Amino acid sequence: MTSQTLSPPELNTMRIEIDGEIGTLTLDRPDAFNAMSPEMIGEMTVAFAWLADRAPLRALIVTGAGKAFCAGGDVTWFRKGVESDEIDLPSEVRRGAEALHQAIVDLRRIPYPVIAAINGPAAGAGFSLALACDTRIASETAFFAPAYGRIGASPDGGMTYFLPRVVGPSRALEILLEDPNMNAQDALAERLVTEVVPAGELPAVARAKAEKLGAMAPHYVRMAKLLCGVSIENSLTEHLQLERHGIADSMATEDLRGGVEAFFAGEKTEFRGR
Repeated sequence: MTSQTLSPPELNTMRIEIDGEIGTLTLDRPDAFNAMSPEMIGEMTVAFAWLADRAPLRALIVTGAGKAFCAGGDVTWFRKGVESDEIDLPSEVRRGAEALHQAIVDLRRIPYPVIAAINGPAAGAGFSLALACDTRIASETAFFAPAYGRIGASPDGGMTYFLPRVVGPSRALEILLEDPNMNAQDALAERLVTEVVPAGELPAVARAKAEKLGAMAPHYVRMAKLLCGVSIENSLTEHLQLERHGIADSMATEDLRGGVEAFFAGEKTEFRGR
């Protein structure tokens, strides 16, 4: 792996920081509550592709700078299209959604655990982004809102894909139609997040979670993510074939050999990703 491969891409609207084998992606438009501008969406396609294909990581934390996680799409972008006949707003948004959705696909391709550390509002596409992560931890100051219905916009960013898988199809539709502002405890009750912590403790708790999940065998994590991700779409026979090949392939890893030896020795193994 070259040094260029190891270096995160240079970005203007977000930061990627690497500490050991744990990475943090921070949305960095705090004055706009980290709303997704066209520039940020474009940079997401770069960032998530790099994180999926090149990053030397075992876990990733996704969070926001300032008081918000992500306020969703930048509505000032929509306003310009509404107020100007010279802007073809449907075409502009169609292209923007295509870029955002490619970024979400690449986020889901990341082969290691992705933890959303939700430090404030997660609304609209920001809520979608949080749902696209593998697991979510919220600070006490976080809140969640579908928000699309408030301006008459159809959901995007994977909202209607991920939300039914988290809370069930019937409850997902209720949430979208009722369009509530859910505080952190509401989100915990809906199982949208796994934990609620004081705001000052969120970075440390997310880091501890990343270290715990990142210590697991990479092949195991990669296959667990893949298999759970496609299980709803597959038939039983199709899915069992994937499980068959996954466990067989694990037998060729050094991590498996070390794990078996440690098990019989009564010791704890350290998985090295080989």
